[in-house]
Amino acid sequence: MWNDTHFPAAMRSLNASTRRKAIELANRLMAQGDVSRQEAITLSIAEARRLARQPAVPNDATATTKLYALPR
Repeated sequence: MWNDTHFPAAMRSLNASTRRKAIELANRLMAQGDVSRQEAITLSIAEARRLARQPAVPNDATATTKLYALPR
């Protein structure tokens, strides 16, 4: 859906590596279908910023799990 040249305006102020992660996360959230477009953007930006502040973790076992379990 989104890529490095076509992404939401809300991601414009992110640095390139954080933006790439936010795009990846937003695309995954949209593919899961559990959130709206705006929620995917907001959640992915917050998560990408959080991940950017943390040191890298090798063999991240959570990479294939759902990002969020939203209440219904």
